[in-house]
Amino acid sequence: MGNTSLAKPTITTSLNDVLDSKKIDVIILAVKSFHTPTIINLIKSASKISPTVLCLQNGVDNEDLLSDAFGIENVIPGTVTSAVSISKLGAVNVDRERGVGIAAGHPYSLEIWKALNAAGFETLLYPNAKAMKWSKLITNILVNATAAICDITPNAIFDHDRLFRLEITAIEETLTLMQGLQLPIVRLPRTPSNWLAFAINRLPAWSYRSILKNKVSQGRGGKHPSLHVDLLANKAHSEISYLNGTVHRHAQALGLAAPVNNGLTNILSEIVAGNIPWNEYRHNPDRLADSLLSGDF
Repeated sequence: MGNTSLAKPTITTSLNDVLDSKKIDVIILAVKSFHTPTIINLIKSASKISPTVLCLQNGVDNEDLLSDAFGIENVIPGTVTSAVSISKLGAVNVDRERGVGIAAGHPYSLEIWKALNAAGFETLLYPNAKAMKWSKLITNILVNATAAICDITPNAIFDHDRLFRLEITAIEETLTLMQGLQLPIVRLPRTPSNWLAFAINRLPAWSYRSILKNKVSQGRGGKHPSLHVDLLANKAHSEISYLNGTVHRHAQALGLAAPVNNGLTNILSEIVAGNIPWNEYRHNPDRLADSLLSGDF
């Protein structure tokens, strides 16, 4: 899409000023999932009417929170598959351009689809919003928590036999859960989520290991996975409970098990909280594999 620069962007820190002074068709929500309750309270305090919210957040539960707050008719599920990073104040880099998914069926869905495509984004409409969000969750889970816990690259995970097997097990747990929820895997914009599911369900791991390694390496555009970025930045919160943790919670509700996703969630959460020294797992993939395989978490 090339380089774009805004010489004098309009910036405000007051949501009240925006909602009071201008007609807002859609609020695009792209914050971390752990900020969703705070954003809901801000919008409620700033607006007397329920706005339409396009939810582009990772995870599968944010839409439920937004629907409870503003009504299901005012929430449009969506997803972003492009890899984006911020290198310095005001500079946003598109590390790997892919596209946007929008749930079909809302009165604004088609207009948003047209606007994003006109702006140069590959945008697809999805009649099954939950299938779209869960298919994206699979890509968010892959080599994300493990890279953060061990402070290693995704390539190092694929090269480590036991960690690679555990990564595939975490995806298998998610695919089994999706079957229980009767949700199909859908192809996301320029993201082979459906290919990944097919390979894991139908093929031996050795046949796709190197291909998957190359696709993940290229797909992230050289940036760390999101959970790793947050941990390196010493953030007090992590999205792990909204990613791997979500798989465990939904699996429990269906009477299924997701021990690897649960173990990754618990270990990373404890590291973020300061209850486990990060050095216990940093550059020590065998320690993580031992913990997960023994069921310590």
